Amino acid sequence: MARVKGVLENIEGHLDVLTFYRRDGATFVRPRHIYQPRRLSRGQLLIRERQSHNNALWRALKRTGHLFFEGGRAPYYRFMSLNMFSPVPYLEKGHIGSGCSLLLPEMVVSDGPLPTVGYQLGDVDGQPALLTDLTRTAARKDTLLLYVLKQNVAPCGADDEHFWLSITVETVAADAFVVVPSTLMSPYKDVRGTLALVGDRYCDPMLGFGLVRVKDGLASHQRVVTRCTYYEKYTTEEALQAAAKSYGGLTGE
Repeated sequence: MARVKGVLENIEGHLDVLTFYRRDGATFVRPRHIYQPRRLSRGQLLIRERQSHNNALWRALKRTGHLFFEGGRAPYYRFMSLNMFSPVPYLEKGHIGSGCSLLLPEMVVSDGPLPTVGYQLGDVDGQPALLTDLTRTAARKDTLLLYVLKQNVAPCGADDEHFWLSITVETVAADAFVVVPSTLMSPYKDVRGTLALVGDRYCDPMLGFGLVRVKDGLASHQRVVTRCTYYEKYTTEEALQAAAKSYGGLTGE
């Protein structure tokens, strides 16, 4: 990786065998194809898989245009740091190369100094809902953005699938919420009740949600809640071995 100055300083994309990209307001260049050693230890494989997958998640989040990460050198580095403790999916080399990504529980979608919104998936009078600890007053005070994360899956050949995460962001008006007994959002309690978003999508097993409080360019620290378990098939020993095999196997095994 090298920093670029001069006539090529504002270029992005591919040029012959080189890739130009922007980070921290500067332009950098690296070889278009990075060749890495094939055989790995278990520890090296874990690090590579986490780093590669978090990069794919970052690209999905970046496409929304709604990036709120305070601290660190830049939003990218803060995102990568905060998502170091998510489940590690083991993807084969071909999956990573084709941009596959997975919806993970507890993925951090924003980080900032505003008060965190508490929420969980549940139901209201038999209807699927996103229960929150917000009051009507709080919902009217700040802008609320709902991050909707979708796990997409499509057949890819006879025995494989292509899977990717897409993210959309919606502004939620205060009147979109319904007031529910606050005991539904234990341990948050308020005699006036708290708010919930109700709809069939809150029971969709391929969706995840993050509700972010935003004001004056700052945001709250929020993580994804989801019913999706698709990622679990890529966290097994079998998935680890398949990923390792695509790189030539594990050293010492």
